[in-house]
Amino acid sequence: SSKGCVAKCTFCQRVAKGYFTYDLAKLEKHVIDLKENYNVGFVLFTDENFGSNRKYAYQVAELMHRYNMLWFASGVRVRSVTDEDVIHYKKNGCVGLKFGIETGSQTMLDIMEKKCTVADIKKALWACYDNGLFSLPTGFMIGMPGENFKTCRESGKLMGEIAAKIK
Repeated sequence: SSKGCVAKCTFCQRVAKGYFTYDLAKLEKHVIDLKENYNVGFVLFTDENFGSNRKYAYQVAELMHRYNMLWFASGVRVRSVTDEDVIHYKKNGCVGLKFGIETGSQTMLDIMEKKCTVADIKKALWACYDNGLFSLPTGFMIGMPGENFKTCRESGKLMGEIAAKIK
């Protein structure tokens, strides 16, 4: 539903510069084609920044609901999701979100220039868990330049907190 990224994380390479959303009318035609000609009932959005444009993400969710499609979005920034968003997405057929977590260490988040905090990570994940939306906490990276035993342990601590929260 979108291409590109609003961030400039130090570990990432960018093929496309900027952030672009797909034309909703074209997306609707594609969804209709998938539904009518291929009996598709589930779509996986593999965006780099699903939800960064909140108005557009809500329209995508409502479009999916209009055609009775279940969907999952990966490539979601933790600062792009609130409880309200999770509730809206779930109400409109979303079954899960996958975030670019990378690490549980604030030191490493800062080195990566993720422009988020460990608290932001927890807030996004907890919004999913508390509202019954699937969010597997994958995508941790270990070994980035600047990583050390302390920062690895901080990631492990966050993984433990997440595991304790998942019911």
